[in-house]
Amino acid sequence: MSNRCGPEIPTALALELFQPSPASLYTLDAIAHLSGVPRRSILIFCRNGFLRPVFLPPYGVMAFAEEAIYTVRRIEDFRATHGNSVAWLKTLFSLLDEVERLRAEVRFIRTR
Repeated sequence: MSNRCGPEIPTALALELFQPSPASLYTLDAIAHLSGVPRRSILIFCRNGFLRPVFLPPYGVMAFAEEAIYTVRRIEDFRATHGNSVAWLKTLFSLLDEVERLRAEVRFIRTR
């Protein structure tokens, strides 16, 4: 009997989801493309301390870790919701960093 749902795809040709390795680095252009945010905005985020490249231009091409994609998207979401105030974003990120620090401290205390 024939398969009416569609042709069978050999396992070797099946599509695999892309999972970047934790050691992957992305250029400024790649981060801009993947996040959908202009390069200029990303450079402003770097200047204001929201984002830190792994490599800086004096040492080669500016490169970012995978986490930067999520950070840029997160900043853009906050900006769309709450406006463009850099002071507000700095306060928000400071509070988020403090929450993460406290969570790590609680995890440490619980494991003792």
